[in-house]
Amino acid sequence: MIDYGLLLKEFSKIEICKNLECEELKALDYKFFKESIVWEIETEITFNHKNVDVKLYLNFPNDFPFVTPKIFISKESYHNLKYIPHINEDLSICVFDEGLNLILPKTNFVVFIELIVSKAKKLIRDAEDIDYRKKEFKKEFKAYWELAYSKNDVILNLGFHTINNSSDEEIKGIKFTNNYLSNYEYFISNNANDLKKIKEYAKEYKCNFKEIGILIIENNFIEPPFELTFTETLTIIKKDNINYNKFKDLCRSNDFDSVLVIFTNNSNSSNEYYGWTYKNLEILSRKKGGLRKINSKIDHLSNLINKKKYATRITFDNLSLDRLQLRTTGYIESKKSLVISGLGSIGSNLIFYLKNLPINKFNLIDKEILSSENINRHLSGFSFLKNNKVDAIKYELKNSNPLIEVEVRKKSVTTIIQNEVNFINDCDFHIVAVGKTMIEEFILKASIEEKLTRPLFIFWVEPFLASGQMLFIMPNDAQRALALIKNENYPYSVLSNSEKQHDKTYLIEGSCQTGYFPYSASYLIQFLSTIFPYIKGHIVNNDNVSKVYSWIGNKELLNSKGLVITDFANDNNLYDLVINDL
Repeated sequence: MIDYGLLLKEFSKIEICKNLECEELKALDYKFFKESIVWEIETEITFNHKNVDVKLYLNFPNDFPFVTPKIFISKESYHNLKYIPHINEDLSICVFDEGLNLILPKTNFVVFIELIVSKAKKLIRDAEDIDYRKKEFKKEFKAYWELAYSKNDVILNLGFHTINNSSDEEIKGIKFTNNYLSNYEYFISNNANDLKKIKEYAKEYKCNFKEIGILIIENNFIEPPFELTFTETLTIIKKDNINYNKFKDLCRSNDFDSVLVIFTNNSNSSNEYYGWTYKNLEILSRKKGGLRKINSKIDHLSNLINKKKYATRITFDNLSLDRLQLRTTGYIESKKSLVISGLGSIGSNLIFYLKNLPINKFNLIDKEILSSENINRHLSGFSFLKNNKVDAIKYELKNSNPLIEVEVRKKSVTTIIQNEVNFINDCDFHIVAVGKTMIEEFILKASIEEKLTRPLFIFWVEPFLASGQMLFIMPNDAQRALALIKNENYPYSVLSNSEKQHDKTYLIEGSCQTGYFPYSASYLIQFLSTIFPYIKGHIVNNDNVSKVYSWIGNKELLNSKGLVITDFANDNNLYDLVINDL
């Protein structure tokens, strides 16, 4: 346990420092850690060629030294020096990047505290360099754009975008009107397909929207404060006469809160998008006879009633698939598309893994609804009972990211092959998880006849998940795959001739049409997680060699059920993955 009294005594030899009592902390009104220790440090720095007194607060978390202390600048000191890069809205100073896995010392805390204080003082002192300050403000523009500079200032992080900076297409947008879409009010993009997807997603979730007007301007913002009155925004827009005329046109044809003025901040090798709109504007009344007291609609902004009001500043989060993948993997991979036939326990749980791959299009095929006996091992749960399985999985995918393209067919895969084969062939890969040998044979015959042209995955499991099987089949190998699965003595089975053990592996709840093959959801997940790297290899890394993957289940469980296992099972360990060429 840390002796804070002794620590304070030692550090007081370096800086003027005292421990703050409970009443003093309440009076300060800072966002300190709850019921924590706070020191007040009085120090001095050189700023603009003169000595300046600065007061800091060092706040120890209750789990120090496993968590880094926070250091704050006093309101009085900040007021005299502002605006300083790396100081947050709560007046905490970014001494260390919290994203880094910082290892704190287990002893010699005095030296560590001295390091924190010296770093805080350096960050303040560096701000006197104008070029440095501008560069840092540019890097941290988002933090300062979103600061509230007064009680009248309005900031909203209510925009998202999928703008492709390499495209010359016009940026368009929509505003969600009756309720926000996942806490967003505005969406902008220069990708017509993305706009279409977001509109479709909004309609599905009863979120109304309307088109908005967008004006793109140069970034005129160098240093905070960034609060903007209506009059100040007009001054910025009027710097470019072409933009000003366009802005007047946009105001004539849109409500003021449906006009967005947007600019970019190029920082950290990416373009960030910011802007403003006019939410609290009052439309002036008409004179008798119907004429307004103003000449043009835009004059509402500069009228005495409105001109000192503040524009609503907006930040736009980048939710493009490429950017999210870059944030996840650190690199961009080429996008793939999949069709999945069968969205039961195997097919649905595959979605959990597949959505983490660079896949931007899913075509889903299944005619069944989700019933109560399904939910214990299905990806979707109780809230989707009596819904089509494809609709439930579409929701999972679109909820993950509405920009993923998802098409569904509530029909059997055999019907799709006969009547709409391009629904399958338009995708890069076809995953089959129907668990019906006759249907698998039909699909393989369609591949042999070249009706189906895509590489194929076939999944099935044995009762009690004695084994999990995956075949990866290139179209030219469909004939060999067909011969393999038609073999009554499939060479990679774990249960010995399961037909003869039917009474032990096929359970009936009490009446006809209630029979089922039992297997544990936990074993299913274990099988899929083991096989996933190989699925990824075929889909992402272009591994185009046909293979047979056989995962061995819990042989001890099978023995306890009195089930007979094959020589293949005896020759391999439980939970092994055995890989063979097709």
